[in-house]
Amino acid sequence: MTAEDVEEWLDNWIENELVAPGVDIPGAVQACRTAAQAAGISDAALTRAAGGDLHAHLAEEHAAISNAPDF
Repeated sequence: MTAEDVEEWLDNWIENELVAPGVDIPGAVQACRTAAQAAGISDAALTRAAGGDLHAHLAEEHAAISNAPDF
């Protein structure tokens, strides 16, 4: 997988998994790592796609999703 593929995979995972309110971010980090591994994505590639800190990236994305207006 290219770096772009991994970024797209991560974006899709976030859109599907972080939509519920009150997501446990440490649990989401572990679930994301497990799903990435099953998809053949290394932990290093996943971390790079997240900008170097998967926990912070997921927390930021979850906050953005939680604060998005409902249409």
